[in-house]
Amino acid sequence: MVTIIDWPYSILVVIILTIGIFLAKRTIRNWPPKLNVIDLMVLPILWSLQCITFQMNHFSLVGPLVFMFLLWGIALAIYQTFGLKTFRQQQFFINWWRIVGVTTVIIYVVMIGLTQIL
Repeated sequence: MVTIIDWPYSILVVIILTIGIFLAKRTIRNWPPKLNVIDLMVLPILWSLQCITFQMNHFSLVGPLVFMFLLWGIALAIYQTFGLKTFRQQQFFINWWRIVGVTTVIIYVVMIGLTQIL
């Protein structure tokens, strides 16, 4: 991933993209109602998270994070199959992507807070 950009600028890029997508959602009439801003912001946040962790610690947190998301996807599939007795692929991907999005934002905010402390 590109780490040429300093991590404070990557945070600025994520903020600008978030505001732009939020404004686009408000102004475009045929925006899909189930598509949230956080659904589109996962990849830019992961990029910025990689910039922050690599430039501060010389270790990227994105690899272990993606592995954790993979394990959560397996656990969610097992739960939907055996716990709920219904597995619908579309519902699985929606639930999994929302879990990935919320977790990514939480870890992103924690990492920004930790960079301010350190």
